[in-house]
Amino acid sequence: MKNNNKKGFTLVELSVVICIVGILSCLLVPNLISFIKKAKIAAAIADTKTIKTSIESSLTDHLVINYGESTAAFNKVLYLEQGNNKNRKYEIVGCFTNYSWNVYKTSKPGTSTGSQAIDRLIAGQLDATFSESWEKGKKVNPLSYNSDTKNCAKYLKDNNTNFGLVVVYNNTGEVRMIQLYRKGILVTYVNGEYIVNTSSKAHFIGTGTWDKIYTDSKKQSPDSFYNINLSNKQIGSDGNMGGWY
Repeated sequence: MKNNNKKGFTLVELSVVICIVGILSCLLVPNLISFIKKAKIAAAIADTKTIKTSIESSLTDHLVINYGESTAAFNKVLYLEQGNNKNRKYEIVGCFTNYSWNVYKTSKPGTSTGSQAIDRLIAGQLDATFSESWEKGKKVNPLSYNSDTKNCAKYLKDNNTNFGLVVVYNNTGEVRMIQLYRKGILVTYVNGEYIVNTSSKAHFIGTGTWDKIYTDSKKQSPDSFYNINLSNKQIGSDGNMGGWY
């Protein structure tokens, strides 16, 4: 006859094993989640650094050779002080956004002039830098998505794209500010720092003063940034300032 005297786990033993597994899960899962989050943030910062380097490299080379033909690209207003008067200090800058990217993707090569020629230069550099697909989406400026409710995530959803990008650069080819939003992470480069905002309400700075870049991420802002903001204005060919986004 077969010996059926086989032992299995008792209820007490199973309970002990389940308790041990539960304790290990409580200890390991948060650490694992934290590690994954840190890895995603590190990748997002690395992408932003790559974009900054690529843009500055291409812009600097182009401006040295073709500066006289590129002045039309510098038609955006970066205010340097608070106030409503027309005489407050400002800097003339260039800006590249998803709107610029859409124009690049939908226009024929060789047809871009003025500021769009610089947009094409930057967009082409990004195409060459990254192997992934950048969805062009709709021709909408992400800077208009600048509140808790009208935020970065809503921009991606409303405009059928997988990224939001704002780049502000000066006439020497130096990047003044970048905001890159992808995969739930908003990375802002400004003042030599990379500032991360993972909130579901993360939004682009828009016409707000740049201290919000810091305070939205629970950081202390430099005093001067309470005055700086990118105006909703650009200088037209007639010298007058008109709406931009």
